Amino acid sequence: MDSRPPNSRGCVLIADDDRGAREGLHRMLSRLGYTCESAATADQALEVLRAAPAEVLLSDIHMPGNTKLELVEAAGRVVPGLPVVLLTGRPSVETAARSVRLPVSAYLTKPPDLEELARELDRAIAAFRDFKLIQAGRQHLRDWEKELAQIEGLMRHPPAAETGATALEDFIRVSLRQAILTLADLERATQMLDHRAADRLRSVEHVAALRHTVEVLERTRQNFKSKDLGDLRRQLELLLARDAAGPAGGNPSQVISPPAE
Repeated sequence: MDSRPPNSRGCVLIADDDRGAREGLHRMLSRLGYTCESAATADQALEVLRAAPAEVLLSDIHMPGNTKLELVEAAGRVVPGLPVVLLTGRPSVETAARSVRLPVSAYLTKPPDLEELARELDRAIAAFRDFKLIQAGRQHLRDWEKELAQIEGLMRHPPAAETGATALEDFIRVSLRQAILTLADLERATQMLDHRAADRLRSVEHVAALRHTVEVLERTRQNFKSKDLGDLRRQLELLLARDAAGPAGGNPSQVISPPAE
């Protein structure tokens, strides 16, 4: 059963021995709509995972119990498939190389850019939800196969009072249940795809609105010769250029700032 709050963006476990960093991340991510838990050590993080599995682990590298990324390995055993986003204030070739061999979704430096961090968390959470849905489907199939094997066994050695009709009824019963479970999984998968498509559509609409604003400002700049409007048009053009370039173009939110006097 899904225990997330209905409007949660996803469940994040923050593991960091720096109290200020831990509480700061907890506060900022909660404001963005994530459900957050936190831990100061690797042992505490594993306890939290055992009690209430998260959808992504956001972990500092240099913290008690994780000097060689032991937490990352142990977390994967507690919650199979759990994605990990690593944070470090002291990036090194050694830790980066070690993280490549582990289920690490992203490797970011402190303090992280909030937009980039949210993007990586969303990507990791979406992938984990896909994994869990497929994992649940496989478990349903295993349960169905087990029940069918039991029915076959009873048919080979039926009790004296049993009839073939009872075995057939059992087959219909377990098969109908499997069909219902499969349809429920398909409905969840469809809802997930619809939600992601809506997010992409909103992004496209956002870019289209910005482009339209730039076009209007361009057409009217001869009639309304305003330095402020000119500065706004140039800032919007920069934002669109960086948006088209993707993440490598930097943080678009940094472009929209008041022009220098």
